Amino acid sequence: EIPRVTGVQTCALPISTVYTTLGHEAMLHGLTETETTVLFLDWGQYSILKDKVLANCPDLKTIVFIGKSFVPLETEGGAAPVPAFPTIEEVGQMTLGGTTMTTFDALCAAGNKMELDLSPYAPKQDDNAFIMYTSGSTGMPKGVLLTHKNFVSLVAGTLHQGTIETTPADVFVAFLPLAHILELMLEVCMLTTGAQIAYAHARTVTPTSPYVPSDKPDNCDLLEVRPTIMVAVPSVLELIKNGLSMKLAKLPGLKGKLVRAAVNKAQDLPAGEGCCASCVLSLGVGGILLKKVRAQLGLDRLRVIGSGGAPLSAQTQDYVRAVLAPVAQGYGATETTGCSTVQECLPSHGRPKDMSSGTVGAIMPACEIKLKSVEEMSYMISDNPPRGEILIGGNTVSQQGYFKMPDKSREDFPVHADGKVWFHTGDIGVMNTNGTISIIDRKKDLIKLSGGEYVSLGKVEATLKQVSGIGAVVVFARADKDHCVAIVSQPERGWASVGGKPDEADRKS
Repeated sequence: EIPRVTGVQTCALPISTVYTTLGHEAMLHGLTETETTVLFLDWGQYSILKDKVLANCPDLKTIVFIGKSFVPLETEGGAAPVPAFPTIEEVGQMTLGGTTMTTFDALCAAGNKMELDLSPYAPKQDDNAFIMYTSGSTGMPKGVLLTHKNFVSLVAGTLHQGTIETTPADVFVAFLPLAHILELMLEVCMLTTGAQIAYAHARTVTPTSPYVPSDKPDNCDLLEVRPTIMVAVPSVLELIKNGLSMKLAKLPGLKGKLVRAAVNKAQDLPAGEGCCASCVLSLGVGGILLKKVRAQLGLDRLRVIGSGGAPLSAQTQDYVRAVLAPVAQGYGATETTGCSTVQECLPSHGRPKDMSSGTVGAIMPACEIKLKSVEEMSYMISDNPPRGEILIGGNTVSQQGYFKMPDKSREDFPVHADGKVWFHTGDIGVMNTNGTISIIDRKKDLIKLSGGEYVSLGKVEATLKQVSGIGAVVVFARADKDHCVAIVSQPERGWASVGGKPDEADRKS
């Protein structure tokens, strides 16, 4: 996927991104609002989107089919989930209004026959590089205007900070979508330093992923790749933690007791498996046992894990750090080209490693952060330590705001008295004494119930995710009601994959 991105950037053409998971309405919104003329489309999505989305895009001139590697050569037990990838002759016979269709291979072949000097088309630093759509969690997705200066500043700042510092010997496992600014930044960082990228899939990445057969847990991407660097959203790390905990709980005999005791001791907890296990561990075999646990997950070479996209619970971070590898939690938004802070979980440039939990780390070199008092929530910069809404400025922040949304752009990206554009995140943070940031609340996530009580929906969701059996949850509230409603979805692999349904006692707690 990266060659397509870098090739388009070389020609100074802005790239727009939309998530297929947002639904047809949101996809159509992004494609028509940006007046997209060229679309790179996964072949498996064509029949799904043809009539409801693609046929309603009047500006669409060319569709380039990708995803050939995801079409199975052979199938067992039924028809192929995706039709055979079309030849260029077959594509030429397809019709969709006035849209021309081709394949990525054919596009590359045609380009190799052309002799064209691209230097006159080279982008300038303030040219738009992306119209990157947000996830749409608060309504219709908004397209954020990001320049080449924004993106280069982000990559340069990440490499300079040194936490995610790579060499040609590193192997990065990539399974997040490139429509997400975090994944795009990471893959470009890997290419810049010569690290290797191994492409995986979110549905097959871990032994407990939904598309990995339960009787063949070794058929997962991590065991195939054995990465040295991994970056995931918290739900994936929680999946790894819960899957590992369940597996270890079922280990029989002395071996099971020793491994569970070693995991507990790594977290500075009581061994909890009896005197015999404690005596054996006192001989110094705990590290060997943990290494074998990591090897069974394909993570024996892992030296750092990054987490972003949502808050990571301190409980999960402590567990993953103790058992698998140091965890660098980051914080940012599409509006700030991704990362604005990163926890320095490894020593960097003479600075000691940060092994705390519940913080999102230090400010990135390419941006600035300040706090603004939120009086209605009693968060004041005069508090000790200072608390308030997090505002982000600097070279990584969009200077134009949202595409075709001038009013919303002025609201979220105001120009302050210092002449700089500051993005108002809506997140409430505290500035710790060591210079790191902790996220403690959400201004835009706050709802006032009929009884006058303010409730942070995100905080309630984060708490519920710690209940055994809850893998995914959404909390909803209305201002005319005195309570919240939580919707818990059944995991793809069934309740057994997360330890069973949450019982009545857990729900009441």
